[in-house]
Order: sequence, then C-alpha cells, then structure tokens
Amino acid sequence: MSKLSEMKLQVVDVVESQRDQLIALSHKIHDNPELAYNEVKAAGWLGEFLEKRGFVVEKGIAGLKTAFKATYGKGSPVLAFLAEYDALPELGHACGHNIIASAATGAGIASKHAVDLLGGTIIVLGTPAEEVSGGKIDMVAKDVFTDIDAANDPSGK
Repeated sequence: MSKLSEMKLQVVDVVESQRDQLIALSHKIHDNPELAYNEVKAAGWLGEFLEKRGFVVEKGIAGLKTAFKATYGKGSPVLAFLAEYDALPELGHACGHNIIASAATGAGIASKHAVDLLGGTIIVLGTPAEEVSGGKIDMVAKDVFTDIDAANDPSGK
C-alpha cells in the first residue's frame, strides 16, 4: 500500500472516530439557533471542540465577537476550512449552517494527520453572520485571509 493510500485510510479513521461527537455538535448548534453576529454559543462550542483536539483558538478575530481562528501546525501550505453557524430568523438552521460548521470542524481535525506527516498548517475559521452581510466580508477587510493558500467556501460568497 502506498504512503498516500495509508494516509487516506488514517484520515478516514479519524473522521469515523469523531463521527458521533461531530453529529452531536451539529445537533447542539441546530437546537440553539443564534442570529447573525450573536452566535456566542455556537462559536464557543466549536472553539472548545477544536481546542480539545489540539488546535490553538483565537476568539473575537477581525473585531467580530463570534469569529474565531483555530490553528494546527506550522508553515506552508496554509489550508482553511470555513465554518458558518448563524441561523435564520424564525426558521432556525433551515440553511444547514449547523452542518457546515460541524463538517468544517471535522475536516480540520481529519487533516491534522496529514499535517503531522507532511507539514503545513490547518485553520478552521469561524465565520459569523453569513445570512446577512457576511462575516467573511469583514474578515477579508481585516486581512484574515492574507496568509491562507487555499480555503473552502461552502456558501460561494
């Protein structure tokens, strides 16, 4: 088996080992919907989840109280997963941001093994207020993305 195939299997194992916790995190966010720029619980739960798994978490980045940056590793490349977690007024998480947040968190955690073997940095960015003006816009204006080589954007904004 090639080293790449072996690494892929190990990443899958990490995801499987975290499956129940990630689903529970998604449900917790879903059951506690918070509107734009007020996602205090969701941002806190996500940050805590990542901290317990070895990430260094900076809270309140870009002047946004519910934005965060969770970092693992060092050096290049720097890859980011974007977690959205705000809800819609009167509809809650009909938008699925609870799932997006948990998926981004899971992807970050699953990527740790590759970083340990190959180097680089994984970042999970908590991006608030995607249902209104968009926290990412504020974060771009504050240069949060400047040193990131590649990032997913689940909302296409």
